[in-house]
Amino acid sequence: MKQLIKDKIKESLKKAIKDFFKNKEIKTFHVLDYIFPKERRIRSLIGGLETSMGFVWETIAKILAESNGFEIVSEKILSPEPFPPNLRNELDMLIAVREKDGITTLECIKRLRNAANNSNLNNLKFSKPPTGTGVDLHLRKGEIEYVFDVKTTQPNVGNFKSFNKQLLEWYTYRFAKDPNAKLEARIAIPFNPFNKDWYEKQQSKIKKCLDIERDLLVENEFWDFCSGQSNTWEQIRELFIELGEENFSQEFQDVFDP
Repeated sequence: MKQLIKDKIKESLKKAIKDFFKNKEIKTFHVLDYIFPKERRIRSLIGGLETSMGFVWETIAKILAESNGFEIVSEKILSPEPFPPNLRNELDMLIAVREKDGITTLECIKRLRNAANNSNLNNLKFSKPPTGTGVDLHLRKGEIEYVFDVKTTQPNVGNFKSFNKQLLEWYTYRFAKDPNAKLEARIAIPFNPFNKDWYEKQQSKIKKCLDIERDLLVENEFWDFCSGQSNTWEQIRELFIELGEENFSQEFQDVFDP
């Protein structure tokens, strides 16, 4: 990774963290505040930062993708209204089949595209999908569009079922607008928090509802895709280490202990 790109990512990290803590207030109370007021405050603030890291990962991914020749697409993946019945039926069927018996993503794409081609797509309107099911990152290179949702590093069983539904909905929405669109949808896991292979650790939860060859990109699989280089996550991780060694956290002592 070029030093210019590293510097840009590092500055984006610093800015994102500073923006998060700016004028931050703890709005909830717990009886443990009487005993551990400082520790409770730190836990609340850091927990909030952890759950807000999606924006940080999205920003880093865009920096890397642009350096690798991807176009950042601002157009949203929107839900059709009214939903064509034929397309809705095929979507619902595939969601259920994947959860129960498993089916490849390529087969799902083929069936959803056929359903779209056999539906009346005239005079459709498009609106935002439900909160939490939108696309975090939308890229294009050549004729192919790539859409990602950057998720928590430790999903539970229910999360994987929702990933299945979300990915199939994205394909359905896109084909409702253009049945010939070339789309690849993925769930991105930004890093592996385990001391063993992420897929091995999560295999009992993934089961049949996701196609690991097409639906998931974990750690370097995702970052290397964005950058076009190898071992990109290790270089990103080094930037976090650098910020720690530079005592960047000292800038926020008044936030943690006001």
